[in-house]
Amino acid sequence: MEKIAIDLDKTLIDCDSFIYWIANKYFSDAISEKELHYCFVEENYVGNNGLISKLLARFSKMANSNSYKQIKNAISVVNSWYEKGIKIYILSSRPNFASLNLALKQFFVKSNLKYNGMVVNCNNKSKFCEKFDIDLLIDNSPLICLDANIRGIRSICLNNKINTDKFKNIIFADSWNSIDNIVRFENYGVDDFKLIPNKVRV
Repeated sequence: MEKIAIDLDKTLIDCDSFIYWIANKYFSDAISEKELHYCFVEENYVGNNGLISKLLARFSKMANSNSYKQIKNAISVVNSWYEKGIKIYILSSRPNFASLNLALKQFFVKSNLKYNGMVVNCNNKSKFCEKFDIDLLIDNSPLICLDANIRGIRSICLNNKINTDKFKNIIFADSWNSIDNIVRFENYGVDDFKLIPNKVRV
């Protein structure tokens, strides 16, 4: 296992914001069949700082790093993978707004999250994983996980509110500790990942 991509919202972090709730309710399953686009958030480029970004900075909790919290145990698990030499990419379909990206980067620094890259404005996470040879995608959307599986990308769905009978070939987990147990880096490599049952709830 060399590269893992981790969905941001409702997978790695949560936010106490109505706009955040609306965005995740209606757009978290979005999969575009258009040409792949995405943007890496770099030290010298943190995103578009136009009018919408400035309005969010002024009025939205999403532009305040103090509004974010990790999903329980997420950061300790991710950091343990990073320390084993796994490359970690934070992957999101969020728009590329500077105010939001800066708040996220500030939260990651305060939380001591270790990662190799953050990607926003991604219109198809499975295609991104294909393009960058990602070994495993972790997401809270079963539809995105299913699309990843179809493309040959291994995935784990962090979701305890879904009827798993509707998704026969997805690995489900209800916590980050469960994800860590499923992956078991000490015992499983990429070639051994297929030994895990296609549908589990742990």
